[in-house]
This record gives sequence, C-alpha cells and structure tokens, in this order.
Amino acid sequence: MKETHFKLGETIYAEGEDSDCAYIIASGTVEVLRTAGDTVVPLAHLQMGQIFGEIGIIRNKPRSTTARAAVDTTLLTITKHDFDTAFGDKNPLALTILRTLCERLSSATQRIYEDHIHADEAALSEIAEIRLRPGSPEIASQIGQDGIVVDSLPFVVGRRADAADAASKKEAELLLRVTKQFEIAPRHFVIEEQNGGLAIRDNGSVLGTLVNGIRIAQFEQSDSALLKLGMTEVQVGGLESTIRFNLVVTGS
Repeated sequence: MKETHFKLGETIYAEGEDSDCAYIIASGTVEVLRTAGDTVVPLAHLQMGQIFGEIGIIRNKPRSTTARAAVDTTLLTITKHDFDTAFGDKNPLALTILRTLCERLSSATQRIYEDHIHADEAALSEIAEIRLRPGSPEIASQIGQDGIVVDSLPFVVGRRADAADAASKKEAELLLRVTKQFEIAPRHFVIEEQNGGLAIRDNGSVLGTLVNGIRIAQFEQSDSALLKLGMTEVQVGGLESTIRFNLVVTGS
C-alpha cells in the first residue's frame, strides 16, 4: 500500500469523482461530508485505523461524499484493482454480500442527509425535549450514556474549577471534569432561546465550538447557530478534542 500525506483542510476526494481508491488512516483525522448548495452536512469523523472510500469501489459508483483532512493526516492507499482482485478472484460471494450491505448503508446515509437538509428550525413552542447526549467515551463517563435533559434555558456548559472534581449538573448548567483545561472555558457555550427558536452560542471561548463541523466563535462569522429538530453534533475546542456531545431536540 502506498503512503499518502494530506494537510489540514486538504480534500482527499470529492463528490462525483471516480471511486479509484480506498484508504486506511495511519495517523490523523478525516471528516466525511456532503454539500447542498452552501450547506455542509457532516456525516462522520474518522480516526486512526479506520477504512473509508471502499463503498464506492464495492458499488462501482462515483463518490457520494467528500472526504478531507481534519488535521495533518497520513493515509495508506489501496487501489481499486487491488481491492477487486482480493475480493473478486478469491471470494466472489463475499463481494456480492458486501455490495448488498453497502447499498443499504448508502440508503441510510442518504436518509440522514435528507433529514438534516429538510429539517425545520426548532421553535421553542414545538419542542418536547432537549437532551444533551455524550459524543465520546470521555463525556459518557461523566454524564452517562443517556445524557441529561436540558430543562431550563439558558443552559451553560463549561469546566469545573477544580479538575479533580467530578462533573456537576445544576438546574441550568453542566460543569465538566477535564484534564486539558485550555480546551474548554469555565462557561464555554450556552444553549438558549433566540427569537423564538433554539440556538447554541459560543460564550467567548478561546478555541470556539464546532456545531456539525462548523466553528462558531467571536473570531468567526458568527458566534451562534440555530438548532433544528433532530441531532446536532457539538464539539468543544479543537478538532481533536474529545469533549463531544450529541444534542437531540425532539418535537412535540
């Protein structure tokens, strides 16, 4: 396998291109996304050891997503010829099964994409529940797999003053225990009402907050983002931060 290097933000492949390679992440992080006009829909963040790009090869179809380096990244490249030879010649039945599974996965990804694009912005009067779920094992260990219900607005998420203390949940705030204090501010982001809708706002932090892969901060175009019904990925700090949440907004 050939080793290939990509810089932060560099495109590995784009939607519509021929599926000529699959990749294994030797180091770094890859973000997979789709676009609709000016809207970018993040689908996944892939880490070291994960394989991607194989679905287009298996389905014999062009790329349905765009992949780009979220940090400086090194990939091992498997050509389409080598991939087809390994599966097609030695085990044609396995390739048939893989194609069937990939078609199902592609359909599921398409539904996620369409749900995101067509989802309505969340009006407070139509919201039944706001739940902050963990998006990483580090956060799950502090708030549990089911997460916590946000039942009072504005709701602040930030850092415990003493890193040795356990996470603390009060009526209108969640303070986390962290080891890298520079990643999260004492009052990092706020879930709040904005013009009758629900929004997440970065509270002047140094590194900002990623909302579905787009950074909000005082030093960016906007420090807040309106939320839609369904799930929103929230990541505090840098691209490699493990302080991640899935914010789920359920309609009434």
